[in-house]
Amino acid sequence: MRANPFADMTPESDGLHAAGDEPWWREAWYFEFYDARTQLQFQAYQGVFPNASSGDLNAAFFHQGQPIHQIAKMDFNVPPEPVEDRLCFGPLKLEQVKPLCKWGLSYDSPEVRAHLTFDAVHPPFSWAAANLSLGDSIDPKQGVHHFDQLGRYRGSVWIDGEELKVDTLGFRDRMWGWGNRKNWCAYLVMWAAFSEDCVVNVVVQKFTDGRQSLTGYLHLDGTPSILKRASVEVEWSPRRSKIVAQINTAVEDSLGRRFEFTGHPQGISDTSHRWPHRSDHMMFSVGEYRSGDRVGHGVMNWAFITEADQIRELEASTENPVTEAAANE
Repeated sequence: MRANPFADMTPESDGLHAAGDEPWWREAWYFEFYDARTQLQFQAYQGVFPNASSGDLNAAFFHQGQPIHQIAKMDFNVPPEPVEDRLCFGPLKLEQVKPLCKWGLSYDSPEVRAHLTFDAVHPPFSWAAANLSLGDSIDPKQGVHHFDQLGRYRGSVWIDGEELKVDTLGFRDRMWGWGNRKNWCAYLVMWAAFSEDCVVNVVVQKFTDGRQSLTGYLHLDGTPSILKRASVEVEWSPRRSKIVAQINTAVEDSLGRRFEFTGHPQGISDTSHRWPHRSDHMMFSVGEYRSGDRVGHGVMNWAFITEADQIRELEASTENPVTEAAANE
């Protein structure tokens, strides 16, 4: 590893950033949770492409398994300068209360309103410091930064005038930098929070040259550790070709600890072919995860260019990465 991916970042890491020269340079914010008590699910992606003066918003609320509100709008007019307007367009308003620690979220639409806070539970986990690559063609001068973080969501959501009180674990993540995906053909992201002391984070990717990558961590009993290897089996729905039915996962971390879990998506948002610079099928959801008697929730996102690229069985390691061709020799 190039650095400790759990090390404290500077407050500037969580702030607004000046765009680089790359046409699809992007800055983005993601917030996701499922509150089992109220059966309320929320997921939101808000991004800006300053060099195009454009912003996009994908957000969804589900209640008792049913969609209440969804938006997928990719052409908001957003100032190119790193100003606070990047945090507020459309029905979603984001407010940084304390960098790396606390955020405020407000949502205002005809179907649903919300006032929520996110309070960090764990330090951020840096994808870059954990050596997650987005492809060999990245110009290192442009820089890519990405971190995710476990926290607790609290507040209120109003649906048809009924107030639902929220108090649940969930995730957020932040990205800024190069925004293209030239050499990438599929990925799978799973962040499962069973409790504050039991969290597993798995990100696997497939590239067009056959390479596979793994990053993530296991947090058990107050001790986080980077993943060393992962085995993933994905069962796809026989009736819905783009939809994952279930994922079976086994991981081992750098401390030798092993953890197995299964998961299935709930409340899926299909954002396929909406971005002008991407041509893939991309799904966002908040999955339900199980490990023994434990039940948790968290992010479950996946994407692929063609059905032939879909991840079905994958063995990935952070120690000796190999291409699929080499693995089959």
